Amino acid sequence: MAEPSRHDIKVLEKLDDALGSAPASDAATAESLASILSELRAAMVEGDAMLKAMIPYFTPPHPRPDTDIDGNIELGIVPFWTKNPDKIHYDKDIPQLFTRFLELLQKYDVIPEPTITDADYKLLRAAAIKGTAIGPDGTSWGIHPFEQLDYRWLEAPINALLVKLHYGKYPFPTTPAHLQFGAGKTLFAVTGDWGTGAKDAKSVRHAVMDQTPDYLMHLGDVYYTGTPQHDEKLLFAGPGTEIAHLIDFWPKTEMKPARSFTMNSNHEMYPGGWGLFKDALSDPLFAHQNRCSYGLLENDDWQIFYLDSAYDSPDFLYMYGALTQDQITFVQDKANPKKRKILMTHHTPFDVTGQIEQVKDGKSLLRDVGAAFGSLPDYWYFGHIHDGIVYAPKTVPKSKDGPEIPGTCNMRCAGHASMPYGAPWGLAKPGTYPPFKPADYIDGIDFFAGTPKGSDPAGLVKNGFMTFTLTGDQISEAFFDEDGKLTWSSELELV
Repeated sequence: MAEPSRHDIKVLEKLDDALGSAPASDAATAESLASILSELRAAMVEGDAMLKAMIPYFTPPHPRPDTDIDGNIELGIVPFWTKNPDKIHYDKDIPQLFTRFLELLQKYDVIPEPTITDADYKLLRAAAIKGTAIGPDGTSWGIHPFEQLDYRWLEAPINALLVKLHYGKYPFPTTPAHLQFGAGKTLFAVTGDWGTGAKDAKSVRHAVMDQTPDYLMHLGDVYYTGTPQHDEKLLFAGPGTEIAHLIDFWPKTEMKPARSFTMNSNHEMYPGGWGLFKDALSDPLFAHQNRCSYGLLENDDWQIFYLDSAYDSPDFLYMYGALTQDQITFVQDKANPKKRKILMTHHTPFDVTGQIEQVKDGKSLLRDVGAAFGSLPDYWYFGHIHDGIVYAPKTVPKSKDGPEIPGTCNMRCAGHASMPYGAPWGLAKPGTYPPFKPADYIDGIDFFAGTPKGSDPAGLVKNGFMTFTLTGDQISEAFFDEDGKLTWSSELELV
């Protein structure tokens, strides 16, 4: 194992200094640090329990877990890895930044005892190598880059701690752009969670451009974390990904000026938004966004609001969405009751099934959107979950989470542009097996992308994207695989 670089040593020193200084700090600082580490530890406990429940499904005949499954996907394996570093895949090649980070967390008693046993891990490893370790939401627990047993996901908690303990978040810009587009037929391509720069992302890019879109919208997520370029004052694990996996990757020459948009996400907030705001939104490619992560596109019939659901997220890993008050006020000021509304966010208002409202510490993206619009938007496109999903028209009646929100919304998940994933079996009825057919879908699901990549239908499926076309007050939508094959379409006449 190679010695860590000077950059990595400085990152580790910053973390060690912050974690070790708590006893000598003032009471407020010590309490804040304790709260941060407690939340990180709790996320590991939850993620470990999620993985423990899922392991039986990873081997044929893939029995479904009997319990609800939830947890931060980046952290489920960390307790086992910390106790068994020799079991990490490619352990001889792991940069010491990651192994020493785990040692630091153990030194300061952040790592909980794993419930994953050696026998569990053996089953997990076998399924991971085969490519059939697929979670209910489609998450792939494989060993390859960007799958969940890739040790580089440790960049997420490393950078999140650096932001919370040292740098703070980039100051939130509040000068959103308000742009117009024409009344003629206009094609929008929508990609979510696109920022890997890998082969599948490139296939999606090629297929997207074959559609010759008028506008190209990215719903956010640059991996492993959307870091800024190297800066001695802002040292992050894995610097420069916002440029490498977004700006340099974007199909610049094919897109007309002021027709490209990108948004904020949890992976761009791990380094505090510094990469997004400093590097991406300051680039000429996105200059028309006024360095802002939210704004409005409209014509005579439609308003398209793209909003930042990540900046004000209430949890440690920014997994739950929320809106800043500036954005709520912006929508309230700009929303025109005579026009149809399209909303774009990175985060989801519900879980993958579309049934469980996502609420954390009293914050809910769904409730923030209701407060902003006064009703549900007509259409809502989001990513975050690495699937392509068409939900049945959604209403929000009164519940324990809040009052009724007027209106009916067509919700679509388009977070499958590059991340390795399998068919989301949590959206299929018990007793059904991949490849899933429309008759297998649970209530509330009209479609999910599930074209197998290879011969094993229980393994990975093809990445993809979606489009919507506006012609006057009409809209048509479509989902495509990474090879450009149409997998779902619907033309809806609005009355």
